[in-house]
Amino acid sequence: MFTGITQQIGQIDHIEHRHDHTLRIGITTNQDYFSDSQVGASVMVDGICLTITSFEPHHAFFNIMIPTFKATIVNHYQIGESVNLEKSILATERFDGHFVLGHVDTTARVIQKKRLEETVYFTFLVADTTLMSQIVPKGSIAISGVSLTVINTSKDTFQIGLIPHTVTHTHLGTLEINDLVNIETDILAKYLTKGDA
Repeated sequence: MFTGITQQIGQIDHIEHRHDHTLRIGITTNQDYFSDSQVGASVMVDGICLTITSFEPHHAFFNIMIPTFKATIVNHYQIGESVNLEKSILATERFDGHFVLGHVDTTARVIQKKRLEETVYFTFLVADTTLMSQIVPKGSIAISGVSLTVINTSKDTFQIGLIPHTVTHTHLGTLEINDLVNIETDILAKYLTKGDA
């Protein structure tokens, strides 16, 4: 379980396509982010719940299975690319953001970016439009692991705004037109739409 509050920005420094068609990636950080980790621990990488397979204080490896490879943006990763990182929450920690599972539903593409005073506004085109019933104005959404509030929606798009803190503490501020992100809709919206089915 995660909150969608990014703790650290890491960089992809290893990409290995394995013989079993899985993917192995390595992530490095400027700080010793992984120093208190253990093999088997969960870390959310750009909204994807991944398991540490080996680590050092500044570096960790993760294996990515075929379903995750197909459903997320990991197949677009390049060496040096930034990723948002969050460790799974402890029961004793303060809970900010919203409940994020790390189970990516679909991807979305940036189709508009504009700045108004200190806020950066993004409009995203959703790959799987059947999920739009789970994306509502003033509702929560996780974009590449970052908990954000939806401003407005259309039949296949939604808009969010980034405050300066989010711009500087995640990699979302560097997004440009046509860039892809991982999307996880709010778990409460999932249950509500399931009940309507």
